[in-house]
Amino acid sequence: MFQKKQKLFFLANPNNPTGTYLTSSELLELRKKLRKNILLVVDDAYAEYMKNNDYKSGLKLFKNKQNVFILRTFSKIYGLSSLRVGWGYGSKKIIKALNVIKPPFNVNEVAQKAAIESLKDTKFITRSVKHNIIYAKKLKNFLNQYGINSNNISANFLLLNFEKCKFKAKYFYEKLKMKGIILRSTENGYNIKNMLRLTIGSKTDNLKFMRAVKGIFN
Repeated sequence: MFQKKQKLFFLANPNNPTGTYLTSSELLELRKKLRKNILLVVDDAYAEYMKNNDYKSGLKLFKNKQNVFILRTFSKIYGLSSLRVGWGYGSKKIIKALNVIKPPFNVNEVAQKAAIESLKDTKFITRSVKHNIIYAKKLKNFLNQYGINSNNISANFLLLNFEKCKFKAKYFYEKLKMKGIILRSTENGYNIKNMLRLTIGSKTDNLKFMRAVKGIFN
């Protein structure tokens, strides 16, 4: 499974665009099976959305591990994607090594201040997670009626599978595009055929999407 020269194992948990994830026990087992000199990098980008009982973020599981590095972002739950700000957690040894190789111009001051302020708005986070769960369930059940299946709810998106649908993903994509709604194609880049990634939007956006889907099928 692992190459002899392998030094790093990168894992997005939950994964983009599939929405699948390793449970806390599976993630711990993975670290146990990796050689100690292999650095496990866990991307926790969607961790705040995860309310599944069998899930724990990499940050909670590996807080004192020397051979695990955790990535976090302000682009998802905090809504600061345009500022391109994120952070990492790891041992002092790893941080020191990263500071040696990182470019001199880092995250700008405006982005840093916005990120700090966003951490204080816990009500927004709670409201956003609740909204995501409610509309992910609604959209999942709604699309099932048209033969469009999706993954179990985890992050803030659904991977739409058109295998049992009367339309192909490409046709569906183009029809939505004509209505001003753009989904992520998984064919280019991910090489996943006949699927689309749908991000859970605002109430207005979600209802607009549902009306557009009804129009396509009717």
